[in-house]
Amino acid sequence: MTGLKGIFEDRFGDVLTVAKESALRCLQGKRWDGNAVLIVVDAALDSVGLHYFNIVVPRVKRFYNDYVKTGDISSFNAFSTLSTEDARLREIMNNKRVWQVAIGISRVLSGIKVRKGLDTDFDAVRYWAEHAMVKDWGNDEIGKINGVGLITFQYLRMQAGIDTSVPDKIIKRVLERELGVHANNDLLFIDEMAQLSKAIGYSQIMICWAIWFRESNIKKHWKKFLC
Repeated sequence: MTGLKGIFEDRFGDVLTVAKESALRCLQGKRWDGNAVLIVVDAALDSVGLHYFNIVVPRVKRFYNDYVKTGDISSFNAFSTLSTEDARLREIMNNKRVWQVAIGISRVLSGIKVRKGLDTDFDAVRYWAEHAMVKDWGNDEIGKINGVGLITFQYLRMQAGIDTSVPDKIIKRVLERELGVHANNDLLFIDEMAQLSKAIGYSQIMICWAIWFRESNIKKHWKKFLC
């Protein structure tokens, strides 16, 4: 198994530092400075397959500057009352499905916050992420939202600080090709990723970020995209 660790460090050496920092931000609840609304907007934009570093990150930053910083849309409660046709949302991304996902998630998490008597929106997304059952994700309140697939489900949990993996095509392709990780379906792949993490001593989140950074087209300007 030490051989796998050596292969991983050799193949991803250039991005290990920035991947570790991104993983720590997730694990410590500091993704997007711990702003839960931005975490949901990030996941919603990512759900439609947009290029993460070139499109998703800049649009989330714009959402923060235009609406969160100003107090216009700064909570799950406020977000959950919006329409997918809201002009402010369409200025960020003119895509109904994106906002269907974001509003739907906000409604679920706002409800959890009230029912569980939680203090903050981040507490709500963290509570959900900790209690969500990935094996039964399709029956989860968030899993049932139209536009939320297993990848978005897992990515949202990851951003909330759960050490888990995202079975997207990039991660699966790279890990099968370079580390021999293969599974017949995405749920089994998630299990295989957990085993790989234990074997090489790096968190599942860090492994995912290392792949995303290395496979991106942002060259070596990775730190500009930390958020």
